[in-house]
Amino acid sequence: MKLDETVKHYLRSLVTRRLSPHTQLAYSYALNLLMRLLADICGVTDLERITVLHLRECVQYLLTESVEVQKSRRPPENGSTLSAGSVCDYIRRWKTFFTWCQREELIEKNPGTRLEYPKVDERIIDAFSVKQIEQMLSIFDLSTNEGFRDYVILLLMLDTGLRRSEVATIRVEDVHDTYVTVFGKGRQERQVGIHPEISNLLWKYIHKYRRPARADEPILFLSLGRGRVGLPFGRGGMGGLMSYLKSKTGIDDVRLSAHTFRHTFACMYLDAGGDVFSLSREMGHKDIKTTERYLRSFTSKNARLQHDSHSPINSIKLRSHKKPKK
Repeated sequence: MKLDETVKHYLRSLVTRRLSPHTQLAYSYALNLLMRLLADICGVTDLERITVLHLRECVQYLLTESVEVQKSRRPPENGSTLSAGSVCDYIRRWKTFFTWCQREELIEKNPGTRLEYPKVDERIIDAFSVKQIEQMLSIFDLSTNEGFRDYVILLLMLDTGLRRSEVATIRVEDVHDTYVTVFGKGRQERQVGIHPEISNLLWKYIHKYRRPARADEPILFLSLGRGRVGLPFGRGGMGGLMSYLKSKTGIDDVRLSAHTFRHTFACMYLDAGGDVFSLSREMGHKDIKTTERYLRSFTSKNARLQHDSHSPINSIKLRSHKKPKK
């Protein structure tokens, strides 16, 4: 059975399963990349001929050679290789594909079962400081539709830790007095609490600043760009907002992205005494281990900030640095 035909059939199944367009695109790229590597490196184009050794060759190539990446991802700098984290993302989608092939009885053995993930270095993710947040919020003109919309979006992300895609797809009917209803990854519905001040700002945006192109437009945040006035703001609009913030504030010591707002929410939530279990539910994590990654970053950074007050050096009388008198 030809691999390309099987991939087409699998991608079609993602549509019927109602996976998001972004997820479908990610699987499409990962599997097309796999087909290209199998053909060019291993000379394999048939599904039944693929072995775990072939897949390991593909992984080794991705870890050691510079490859072309999709436009929506940041390319490796100066022709360097992909990060281990990016390679893990591809492997995860390959494994899902082969599991589906086995379940559909297209193959007897799953070649992805014994395929290992490369070890990924755990890095501390920096969060925004209060000063940086106030700096970003200060650039908006709240008397304009665009300025007020962007101001509300930033505060909503900071208050809830919503993903970029969740902010872009939230509907007017999802906004309630004390919470918003969100459809996250895997179309899992959850309720996320909002601060009373954010509730008031959302009400004001809906009734004063929101101008839909058609009366039945369900999406909450709408675009004001040329040719898209009154249409959904979308993921592209969210990306443009992050770029605008970076150009206006000059913040470069912290990655300016929607995910950093999500991480900042998690760190501030924990810093204010919130528990990890509640945080996990608020953020829509299926596994609390995912949330614990934020806790590791949070505890490490807080320990560093408290270092001076708890250092053993405080108990030691240091020698004078003054030069001895002649």
